[in-house]
Parts: sequence; structure tokens; C-alpha cells
Amino acid sequence: MSRFLSIKETLDKYNQSQLLTFWDKLSDIQKNQLLDDIEKVNFAEVSLAAEKLISPDYPERNNIQPVPYEVLENIPDSKRKGYEQKGMELIEKGKVAAVLLAGGQGTRLGHNGPKGTYDIGLPGNKTLFELQTERLLQLFNQTGKMIPWYIMTSPINDEETKDFFHKHDFFEYDPELITFFVQPTAPTLTSEGKLMLNTKSSLSLSPNGSGGVFSALSSSGALEDMEKRGVKWIFMYNVDNAMIKIADPVFVGFADEKDSPIVSKSAAKRNPQEKVGVFCLMDGKPSVIEYSEMTSEESEHPDMMNAHISIHLFKLNFVKEVADKPLPYHFAHKSIPTVNERGEEIKPTEPNGYKLEQFYFDLFPKAESIAVLQVPREKEFAPVKNKTGEDSPETARAMILLNE
Repeated sequence: MSRFLSIKETLDKYNQSQLLTFWDKLSDIQKNQLLDDIEKVNFAEVSLAAEKLISPDYPERNNIQPVPYEVLENIPDSKRKGYEQKGMELIEKGKVAAVLLAGGQGTRLGHNGPKGTYDIGLPGNKTLFELQTERLLQLFNQTGKMIPWYIMTSPINDEETKDFFHKHDFFEYDPELITFFVQPTAPTLTSEGKLMLNTKSSLSLSPNGSGGVFSALSSSGALEDMEKRGVKWIFMYNVDNAMIKIADPVFVGFADEKDSPIVSKSAAKRNPQEKVGVFCLMDGKPSVIEYSEMTSEESEHPDMMNAHISIHLFKLNFVKEVADKPLPYHFAHKSIPTVNERGEEIKPTEPNGYKLEQFYFDLFPKAESIAVLQVPREKEFAPVKNKTGEDSPETARAMILLNE
């Protein structure tokens, strides 16, 4: 059977033959491009996502309980110093690596480029990438060890991110210790569960969310590289946190004492109604529950105030175990460039489809335990998400200058 007929059979089976609408108008090169895109789709997985989108089922409510946690500021100085010393030893021995999630663009900030290349307006015009490299160099000055840094990009910003680092001579960090790897993509769906075209000869694809990080670490060879280096703990964080303490020795020491597969930092919610995910135990298993899934009683419970701020240490062994486990898709209603029935490319101003995203914390229940350390938000968490107002460059800048 020819390649075309085999793919056509698959499309017919999954009721997605609309992808070949413009087949007869394509050149041979365009036909091959379209077939290449279609071949990369896991139709069984996408079909399940489409079903969930069209006919969402509402599973029985899980039993939600607060997760045990410690508050950094309540830990005695002597114990904190012990954690710091232990963390420094582990870093010096090469037991810690850092993974940065940097697949996003700065569109919401009005920035045309990778989010990490955004200048938040500090003296010296430092970008988020430069701020983070400075923190890694501070760690090097403390410990005498440069830790390996794995940076997850996406197909939309990979080349631009690499070019930026090259242009700035890696901000004086050892380029041998920086590894770029690309997160997977997922197709986009219409509200009827149909795969969307980007052009007549290409599928509409978007980065598949933070959940792609573990499988991408595995398939890129990064996990194998960490193992060869003797890494035990993987510090993972988001590019938009302007106050991140990368591989904070106190946190590393705390994690090593607790010895859980996942050790996370949290911050107290600003108020019970704050729209953030919260650490919890769901049917006794470590989890993050979205604010939209909580009852008002749960939202206001004094022990359900641990906001998920995307700062974690994972044991390498745990990540290896879960790297290729399937994850559910979540749906983000977005304005997605596509083609109309005449094959004309359109850029809608209103949401017209759904991006499929996976979240790495959906793997948390696979861990036998989690340890959570609540840290002061004003010293460690300044996300740069919005152009103005809360969680904006202005608020991040103010926090950094206040802490200098």
C-alpha cells in the first residue's frame, strides 16, 4: 500500500479526512510536507482528547486533603544552615542539575520573541535569561561548581533562543554545560474535535504544555546525560519567574533530608479566591488541584493555601520512571491561525479552536510522597505574565529592587 493510501485509511478510520481537502491543489513538495505532519500524529491519543472535548465526562469527585508542609521562616536558623551546608555539598559533588521550561513566547507582554529574551526594565536592561544566568554564576561562586543547565525550548522559539545565547556568549556560563532540547507539539482541534490545518499543506501544531518536559528529557538524551554526570536531583522551574533561586542550597538540603521523589516550593495564596493551583493529597496521593476544581470550603481551608509556583526538585530515578507515562490533555480555547474552506489563510481575533496541553503535575500521583516547603512569595516568586497590573514586569522589578 502506498504511503498516501495508508495515511488516508488512518484519517478515514478516525474521521479526520478533512486534512486532505486541498490535496489536489498541492505541489509534490507540499504533499510530502502534509504527509510528514500527519504521520507524526498519535491518532489514538488525539481521538481520546477529541471525545473528551466533545463529550466531557465528570469523574466522581476525589477525596481532597491538605498536604503536609513546612514553612521556611519557621525553621530554626541552625537547621536552615544545616540544610544549606548539605545542599552545597550535593551541588559541589555534581548531584544537582537545573531544567528550565522556556518554550513560550512573550506575546502577552507585547514582546516579539522567546519570553526569556524579555527585558523587564531593570538597570542594565537584563533579560530573564540573563537574570537566571547571574543566579547560576552566584551559585558557582558559592560552591565552586557550575551545574548542568537543560533548557526546554519549543519549535516556535528554539532557533531564536539558541541564537540569543550565542550572541551573548552564553552570559559567561560554560556552554558545554548548557543543553537545549525541544518540547513536543500537539495538534489543535476545532470545537467538533476535528484536527486543524495551519496552511493547505501543514497541520496546525502548538507546544504541548509543560507536561512534555519529562518525555522530551528522555527522548533528547538529557536524562541519560544527567545519569552519566551522577545527578541525583533535578531542579525545575519556569522562565517567567524573575526572582527564581536556582538550585537554592537550602532547598536542596531540605529535599535530601525529606527524600521524597518530589520536593516542591509553595507560596501562601494571596487570598482564598486567588486563581492558582494548590498542592493537596487527592485520594491520599500527591496532587495539584486547579482553583476551578475546588469547592469554596476547600478554597478557604487554612491548610489549602499552598499555591503551586512551579519550583521543584525531582529525583532523577522518579523522572526516569514516569518520563514515558501517558498524560491527559487539557484544553486551552485560543485564536488559532488556520485556513478557511477556500484554502485562504486566516488569523482570527476570537478563539476558534483548542490547543492541547499536558501538565507535568498530572504525574505527581505516581510518586509515593511529596515534601512541600512554603517560602515567602516576596523573596522567591515574581512571575512576569501580564503586560500591566498583577504579575507584570512592574511588580517583578519592584520585588527585585526591594530585595537587593
